[in-house]
Amino acid sequence: MSIGCPFFDQLPHRRIETADGITVELDLIDALRGPGGSMHGGAIATLIDVAGASVVAQRSGRLVATSSSAVNYLSAARVGPIRAEAVVLRVAKNHGVADVRVYDAGKDHRLVTAAQLTLSFLPGETFEAKTS
Repeated sequence: MSIGCPFFDQLPHRRIETADGITVELDLIDALRGPGGSMHGGAIATLIDVAGASVVAQRSGRLVATSSSAVNYLSAARVGPIRAEAVVLRVAKNHGVADVRVYDAGKDHRLVTAAQLTLSFLPGETFEAKTS
């Protein structure tokens, strides 16, 4: 399923809508591993950005651009699949805020990362217009 990001779209992933938000699950392939064998922090940050942007865009019906993020890396993601579970904390007039937790599903759903994203709405554009 395409999410509109050619780099991410080529990776083995799934987007799952839940009652509370959106989960984006990414298979941990060798190309995403860093020198120590765990998922590279940049790949985790990309996964966080995709999940957070997806949930705020869905809730608001607007296209978004990440304006800030705070990411806390808590443990290594080594087994996979890696799951980013995103929920909306707030949707305001000009921006939305998402909470994203990343888990290593193959390692007893171990918490890997906790993050918060602020996403600005792009003027005049809607999420539906870009997905149809």
